[in-house]
Amino acid sequence: MCMTRRPLGAGLLFSVLAAAALCAPTAGALEIVVQPYLQYPTQTGITVCWETDQPAASEAAWGVSATRLNWVAATGGGTVHQAAFTGLEADQCYFYQVRSAAADGTKVESAVLTFQTAVGDESPFSFIVMCDTQSNPNELSTLANLAWGQRPHFVMLGGDLVSDGTVKEQWTGHFFANMHPLISRAALIPTLGNHDKDSPYYYEYFALPAPEYCYSFRYGNLEVFLLDSQRFLREGSEQYVWAEGALKASKADWKIVCFHKVPYSSDFDDYGATDKVRTGGGDPALRRILPMFEKHGVDIVWGGHIHSYERTHPLKGGQPVLKGGILYMVTGGGGGGLEQFAPWRLPFSAKVYSGHHYCLVSVHGPTLRIEARDLQDRVFDQVVLTKGRR
Repeated sequence: MCMTRRPLGAGLLFSVLAAAALCAPTAGALEIVVQPYLQYPTQTGITVCWETDQPAASEAAWGVSATRLNWVAATGGGTVHQAAFTGLEADQCYFYQVRSAAADGTKVESAVLTFQTAVGDESPFSFIVMCDTQSNPNELSTLANLAWGQRPHFVMLGGDLVSDGTVKEQWTGHFFANMHPLISRAALIPTLGNHDKDSPYYYEYFALPAPEYCYSFRYGNLEVFLLDSQRFLREGSEQYVWAEGALKASKADWKIVCFHKVPYSSDFDDYGATDKVRTGGGDPALRRILPMFEKHGVDIVWGGHIHSYERTHPLKGGQPVLKGGILYMVTGGGGGGLEQFAPWRLPFSAKVYSGHHYCLVSVHGPTLRIEARDLQDRVFDQVVLTKGRR
């Protein structure tokens, strides 16, 4: 962990590190190629990441005023930089900035931005859910700006951040470039999709709890359990065992599971050509783990993969129920090419929509509200869940 330093000491450290940075001479000036973005907020800390076009010594600063910042050293000396802000107050707004220096003396710094620490356990909060941000930069940029307009506390992304995770330009030129207005101020909580290809870039860019493809995130009275649907999820697998233990131990009022592929979907042809055959709709392999989710009180299972929107009725044992049950959400309209639905309504489906979109989730104690919003920021679906406290 990086410790907070006084501005004068940090400035001296920055000069020493800049002079010692090891890199080959370059023809151009140092540039920030991925602007600052935020990771994994807690009540007392947060991590900021950014990337330069050449190795550089780097540091970041936070403060309660934009003109009085406390500088801390970033880790590493390569091109991707991370700095941890610690010792902060819960549910507070802060200002931050990053800067880097190459060995040739070239320096660059970001604008002064803002972040929020995690709220207290009983405080209301809101967050954004998007999936499949992989293509269509105009749509993704529009959604990111609209989502930032809601001033969310954090952003959950359910996989397929890019079309091909092994192509660096898709991360720098598409994903981070278009998501910048949002993730520079609201922390990003991602999971892997099939198009991300378990790429080393995912692990290089994100600062998440190990092993990063499988982790939990507690915020207020809600806990999210993020899994990789490309890896084994069957009973006895690494992820199954971890998820069962984590869900059982959780004391959160609200429990959400997020992975990329979905157990229920009315898609036209991903699970069989519905213009030729009857289909059950969704990934049958993922349905095998749902009894474990039901046993441990999961409220919502969220994913994407299908480039559309769908909300199920609350389901238990695969059947719609009036009380209890799990809500299954498909929010795959973050930017990928849109898909259509089967020519009939499957019994689990409550709402379908084909269009680019994001979801705004607002939580206040025993009430959780979901609004699905389109490219014009119009609400096309909403649902309110209420429950007693555990």
